[in-house]
Amino acid sequence: MRRKFGVALLALGLSVLAWVGVTLRWGDPLTSIYTAHEQQVLARQLAQEQRIWLASPVRARALVDSSTTARPSRTNKLQTIKLRALRFARGLHDGAPIGRIVIPRIGLNMIVVEGTSERDLAKGPGHYNGASGAATALPGAGGVVAVAGHRTTFLHPFRYVDQLRSGDNVYLEMPYGTLRYRIYFQKIVGANDWSILGRRPYEKLVLSACHPLYSATHRIITFARLVGASTKSRL
Repeated sequence: MRRKFGVALLALGLSVLAWVGVTLRWGDPLTSIYTAHEQQVLARQLAQEQRIWLASPVRARALVDSSTTARPSRTNKLQTIKLRALRFARGLHDGAPIGRIVIPRIGLNMIVVEGTSERDLAKGPGHYNGASGAATALPGAGGVVAVAGHRTTFLHPFRYVDQLRSGDNVYLEMPYGTLRYRIYFQKIVGANDWSILGRRPYEKLVLSACHPLYSATHRIITFARLVGASTKSRL
């Protein structure tokens, strides 16, 4: 009996060590399963939102107007996207999908949700809104855009943000267009440092995640600026 108990205890210990090893190397597998499922749900919802957007009369008129200009200027293009972003923002609510974030350097490709509550971030990267403590603009609206994400749980979208470098691209693919940002700076700040959301003369993207790994004492912040925009969506 004692031998069986000892073997069972050893097996349990090895299982715990294996789980810890997997978590340290790749992030918590249990919460990742939940987020992977939620990402599939969000992808379907976003596809539906894209179909509604493309079928809307306002969108149709915008397409007709743009077709009358052979080579629209960058200013006109940004203005069109800004108007679309402001209109898109009116129907948003916490937990709804708003678009997709793609960062080639770290292999990230996930749906972004509206809001940064625990429930929101369990689904994927979250866009800072009023309920987050500080409302930020949608991509293309011309202000500060902020997105937060986990590093060790819930599919850990921002686990490798510390590997990002100046010059790397970040894409935000929205139903109303595609925005490209270029990273220019990264720093560590306190957990309650809201100065990271200070406005700049250009549209600024702020990526926020807890730092160091397995701790929430600080945040690692990545800054990027808008360098390209398309009225066509990649969704």
